Amino acid sequence: MDSHPRRSTAPIPLPAISVHATQAAPRRLLFAPRVFAGATLGVAVIVLCGWLFDVPTLRTIGSADQAATNPTAAILLALGAIALWLAATDKDDRATRIVCLGLFGISMICFVDAVGGYAIGIDQLLFGSAMQSTRDGRTNHIAPVTAAALVFFAVALLVIVRKSTRLAWAQAALLANLVLSGTVLLAFVYHAGWFDAVGSATRMARPTAFGLIFLTLGALAMRPGEGLTLVVTSAGPGGALARRLLPAGVLVPVLLGGILLKMVRADLVKADLAIMLFVIASMLTFTALIGWNATQVHESHEERAHAEEALRDSEVRFRLLAENGSDVVSLHDLDARALYVSPSCERVFGFTPEELVRMRPFAIVHPEDRSRAAAHHEALLRGEPVTALTCRHLHKSGRHVWVETSWRPILNRTGKIVRLQAASRDVTERREYERQLEEAHAKLRAQQDHLMDANSRLEALASLDSLTGLKNRRAFEERLQEEISRARRSKECFALLLLDIDHFKNFNDSFGHPRGDDVLKSVSRVLSRSVRDADFIARHGGEEFAIILPDTDRDAAKLMGERLRVAIEENAWDARPITISVGAAAWLDGASAESLIDQADRALYRSKQAGRNIVTLADAA
Repeated sequence: MDSHPRRSTAPIPLPAISVHATQAAPRRLLFAPRVFAGATLGVAVIVLCGWLFDVPTLRTIGSADQAATNPTAAILLALGAIALWLAATDKDDRATRIVCLGLFGISMICFVDAVGGYAIGIDQLLFGSAMQSTRDGRTNHIAPVTAAALVFFAVALLVIVRKSTRLAWAQAALLANLVLSGTVLLAFVYHAGWFDAVGSATRMARPTAFGLIFLTLGALAMRPGEGLTLVVTSAGPGGALARRLLPAGVLVPVLLGGILLKMVRADLVKADLAIMLFVIASMLTFTALIGWNATQVHESHEERAHAEEALRDSEVRFRLLAENGSDVVSLHDLDARALYVSPSCERVFGFTPEELVRMRPFAIVHPEDRSRAAAHHEALLRGEPVTALTCRHLHKSGRHVWVETSWRPILNRTGKIVRLQAASRDVTERREYERQLEEAHAKLRAQQDHLMDANSRLEALASLDSLTGLKNRRAFEERLQEEISRARRSKECFALLLLDIDHFKNFNDSFGHPRGDDVLKSVSRVLSRSVRDADFIARHGGEEFAIILPDTDRDAAKLMGERLRVAIEENAWDARPITISVGAAAWLDGASAESLIDQADRALYRSKQAGRNIVTLADAA
């Protein structure tokens, strides 16, 4: 339960998200300008090759008696193709502007020359003599309509490159070019003599018309997400209608007109009947198309209505969960700024939804956790998988609360992130439990370490002789068994020395047990520094010591025994000289620990019998 009464605050409205988000233009449109630029450049190169090598069919890209493209017009088409290519590929549009301005200037000069009759002759500078001998009977000047179309294209491309708001005017000019060039091609297809009769202003050559159509289509595809191109390529009803009706609106009249024109010229039908048939066929075709599209739009409308109803139901359920749940549900833009926050935020943070929406992103996140929150947000925007983020947040009361937030991206139909949704809950109490549990675990680990250390010390004490600090008899017996097992596996030898301090009982009786203990300690120190690192030395009991010598045979054992005997004898003793007697025995395969100790003990006994302070080897089996 809340510790303070909950104020009734009106929730901030959820931002509307359209059900049918406009679909981005297809990626293939991004390559269309370069494709059309390449096609235009190909047309220009073919025409120029025709003039350069005097091939009439290349100048007209068809029959030699048709209109040939002026070489200057071909160069202007090539300039337009270069400008279009640069606009589509170059991030720096300065080069595109320079080429467009050059195209505009030359085309404007040609237009003024053709319309004003100034006879500047800029379009006669190249291949002037060859143009006088062409078979189409024309002067081969650039037609005013061609020059005007190139001017329109240059201006429109400059507007598109500058991303001007006058895109509609640019696209209108491009559409005018498209209609004019298409009309020229249609006249060539229909062999319409009236087209030439209109005047020299309309005499555009067929290759020029093709080049202008390619340039126009490429320029229209330069801004696929805006204007007319966006409408045609969108996923909405407008785009669907455009894609269905535009091809029919162009192709049906052209095909019907061409068929009826051939029938009239062949005297199969009279002209008035052909017109009537054209009208009836067009009516039927477009009536069928309109009916079909109306059905599609109606079905789309029904689907949208159902989707909107489902969205409203979903929003109602969301509000119920968000406004009555204990977690804080929020909606954010891509900068993490809150757009909507559920009323439960006042219980968790102390702030009202209105106050949180007015704050900058991560404003109440603890300064030490803010960089983690920002990195988490950036990873979410990159599409990387992220887990719940736990950070400290500032409460309105001034204290900090631990909050666990789960972020989730909201995608549109194209898979692009458009919003961020977050669900936050107060985990301060859980973090406190975790902290206490961590402290308890730390204490337990410390106690365990202390206990293990104590056990280690106990184990060490259990295996050590308290007086001399050497290993005791129990540790010696365990080590002897290990050495026997190792020797059996490796087939290697080892030896055992038993040492006894000579006349030690008399020493204790004469000087007392404390002095005897000092002797035992001194003997232990001399023995410890005289053996090898791998050797094992232990106090076997009383004044007797045992030494295990790994990788040592009988002769080496005797030498080691002699070395230890001399070390004890030559040591500086206070009360009286101290000597030791040594018995040595080498382990033979199959011998037990008891038998080996017994052999060394017998050898030690013989050393004492022989007068002490000597080393005796056990008899070889």
